[in-house]
Amino acid sequence: MNYHFDWTPIWAARGLIAEGLLLTIALSAASLALSTIIGLIVGGAATARSRTVRACALFFTETMRNIPLLIHMYIWYMAFSFLRLPAFSCAVLGLSLYSGAYVAEVVRAGIGAVGRGQMQAALATGLTGLQAMRLIVYPQALRIIAPSLASLFSQLIKDSSLASVIAVGELTYQAGAIDGQTFRTFEVYITISLIYLVLVTAASQLVLLIPGARNEAAAGRFADA
Repeated sequence: MNYHFDWTPIWAARGLIAEGLLLTIALSAASLALSTIIGLIVGGAATARSRTVRACALFFTETMRNIPLLIHMYIWYMAFSFLRLPAFSCAVLGLSLYSGAYVAEVVRAGIGAVGRGQMQAALATGLTGLQAMRLIVYPQALRIIAPSLASLFSQLIKDSSLASVIAVGELTYQAGAIDGQTFRTFEVYITISLIYLVLVTAASQLVLLIPGARNEAAAGRFADA
């Protein structure tokens, strides 16, 4: 193989790469926030006493998880084109609903891992059910599920690359554009891969900053060993 690497075109296109990186960060951050909210609500609903509420939560998670993410993107961008939503908003909605269903399952498991006595003790002190969940149960559950959330959030950042199919100018979209202009395929995608590696690693470490999360992650690795 006599391929000669030439990084000059990549440096010349650094403005497009930076623009794509910023849009990827914005897309991921918005989707992370919305998917977390969805996951907390639906995950809490999945542990409710009402069978109807639990059934609705189950319907949501199964429906969202079993539809491919790419289809989510196309549904919002094409099927609901009459809404005239910007491509960025369509990508956020698709990513958030899809990832939110996975977050909901993790949250449900985390709530189940918190002793039922915690909820009963909170109610005995005069807190309402919502207050008990928000102040007592959720903080403990989040510490337990933080390692799993880090994995899900890392996957969401990587999944954001699918937004390129609906013309969102994020990192992968810009990589394709640069490749089409320069024909330096290896250099372009090596650069983009390294950027994703740094971005995903940073996001994972940020999630583990939740108090007690690192201890839970270490305990999990010790148990696996």
